[in-house]
Formats: sequence, structure tokens, C-alpha cells
Amino acid sequence: MLKNIKNDLLYLLGILNSISKIKKYSSEYTSADSFYNVNDQLNFNACLNLLINIGENANKLSEELKNKYPKIEWIKIIAYRNRVVHDYKNIDIFVTHKIIKEKLPELESTIYNIVESRLRVEDFDKEEYFIAKQSDFYRLIDFTKIQF
Repeated sequence: MLKNIKNDLLYLLGILNSISKIKKYSSEYTSADSFYNVNDQLNFNACLNLLINIGENANKLSEELKNKYPKIEWIKIIAYRNRVVHDYKNIDIFVTHKIIKEKLPELESTIYNIVESRLRVEDFDKEEYFIAKQSDFYRLIDFTKIQF
């Protein structure tokens, strides 16, 4: 698919979907150690995979959209994806936990705002949005946060 702002909706929804799953898998754990060790690292490893998905989706976004929202650290998001993929065994659990607990809530809020504003100005296809909203795949996204 061509990198064009008109194609960015599903990538942003993919980011929201991954964040929602990370919140679900990590919400009970306040310390990096407890999060890392639960379920023989199942939750931690799932969240790493979802952080990879966030980086993948961020990398597929158009430059036009990324330039409209320069406060989001797109390069860092993509770089962390690369770090997890290429240096998996050396991922710092404390850094990962901090990203999940401190950075993702802010990113989530910003992505909801982007989707809402881009739907409002009709950069995104509303029909595509409504189809995604009905999809079981995106069931963890809180679509009530998107009003346009």
C-alpha cells in the first residue's frame, strides 16, 4: 500500500489495538520484576511482540501524517521495535515496563485524537472506520473516545 495519509487509518487503529492489549496484559503489575516473571514471562513476551507491532504500524504511516504530529517520537517508536527484533535477549525489563506504564498512555490518547481529527477533516474513509469498528479484531479499542 502506498504511504498516503488516506491509508493511515488502519495503521493507527493497529497501534490502538496493540496498546489496548498491552494494557490488558500488564495492568495488574506495578513493578517490572513482577510483570516480567508472571506466567513464565508470557505476558512480558506478548507485550514485546505488541510493541513490535506498534513500531511496524508507525513505520508504515505516511510522512504527511507523521509531519502533522511531530511531538510523537515516531523515530524512537520505530527504533525500539528494531531493538526488540534484533536484540531480543538484551531487552531491559525496566525500560520496557517504563515505556508501557508511562509512554503508552500518552501515545494512546494522542492516537485517539489523531483518528478523531483526521476523520473530522475527511482524511480517512469513514466507511473503513465503521467497518473496523464492527470488526472483532479491534474489539479492545474504545471507539467511544472517537467522536466526529
